[in-house]
Amino acid sequence: MVLITAVSTPLIKLLYDPSGQFARAKRRSLEHARMSADLRVLTCLYSEDHAAPLIDLLEASGSSRDSPVSLIVLHLTELVGRAASVLKPHRKSTSSGGNPTSSDRIVNAFRYLEQQAAPGAVTVSPYVAQAPFSSMHHDVCSLAHSRKANLILLPFHKSSDGARSTANNAIRSINRSVLQYAPCSVAILVDHGLASGSACATAANSLLQRAALYFLGGADDREALAYAARMPETGTMSLTVVRFKLRNWVGMGGRDEARDEELLQEFWSRHRDNERVVYVEKTVEDAEGTASVVRAMSEKFDLLIVGRRGGEGEGDPEGSTALTSGLSEWSEFPELGVLGDMLASAEFASKVSILVIQQQPPKKTIATGSSVND
Repeated sequence: MVLITAVSTPLIKLLYDPSGQFARAKRRSLEHARMSADLRVLTCLYSEDHAAPLIDLLEASGSSRDSPVSLIVLHLTELVGRAASVLKPHRKSTSSGGNPTSSDRIVNAFRYLEQQAAPGAVTVSPYVAQAPFSSMHHDVCSLAHSRKANLILLPFHKSSDGARSTANNAIRSINRSVLQYAPCSVAILVDHGLASGSACATAANSLLQRAALYFLGGADDREALAYAARMPETGTMSLTVVRFKLRNWVGMGGRDEARDEELLQEFWSRHRDNERVVYVEKTVEDAEGTASVVRAMSEKFDLLIVGRRGGEGEGDPEGSTALTSGLSEWSEFPELGVLGDMLASAEFASKVSILVIQQQPPKKTIATGSSVND
């Protein structure tokens, strides 16, 4: 019996991959959603330390009754031993002698954000999950799928307080799996200590006031623009959109390039008269020029927003890929993409927080390999 169990368990895991259900999920992205549509964000936390920076970002990103945000808050904790994994709505603990648990404190912090927002602008639905690190991404993707999330928001696996940084490779593995299997778009927040503190930290005075979006082109950059566009309308942020162009580049007229132009024009037409929005274009010769502009501009801001762009530029327009060609040679964190990795390096540490966004790509069905774009 023991032998059968030892053989069958890994075989079942090999033959049954729950992530397959997400490959057939309907596409959910911010780019294709109405600005007034309910933004459904699955916010994941592995510890109380992740609460303050995530709350600060969400508060700065803005919400209103006309542009509401539904927060599905998921506290993830490691399950050891042979106990069954658990994913359930959070209920206030009554078994710890009246003392709030870590999950209680996290939920209280998000409840405070809900209370401080305008009526109907923010709703919070808290969950807790206990699972082995190796399967934790299934809980994240399953909850995002069932709650019809537009975006999964994850904390980066490294944290910094300005003096030192710590890394958790288990969290890194989970984040990378979520990027691979998510049924919606995914964002990773790299916090450089600007909003560090306990889960009880309030969002009354946002530390994030000035954001910049670096736009090179492609689906991930458009998704980043769609998220950033909400900030000056309902949030506390000013926004600078920096559009990079390659000198002497003649576009191929592809669908991606046309969509880039369309979305940028829509954005500027909507925000042209908003004094909190700036749009600039930077023409560069090559990737080195891109890096130089980014280094020169980044310290002016509290938050930098970039598209992941396939991690290595796969699937992006040829011209936008040329803007970063060669920058990935020394990449340490491919899950952040080329620009995100550069911005998260020690050169920028403790100065600017970074939000890296990946749009949910068209999925392939396992059986036929055909795209699912319904």
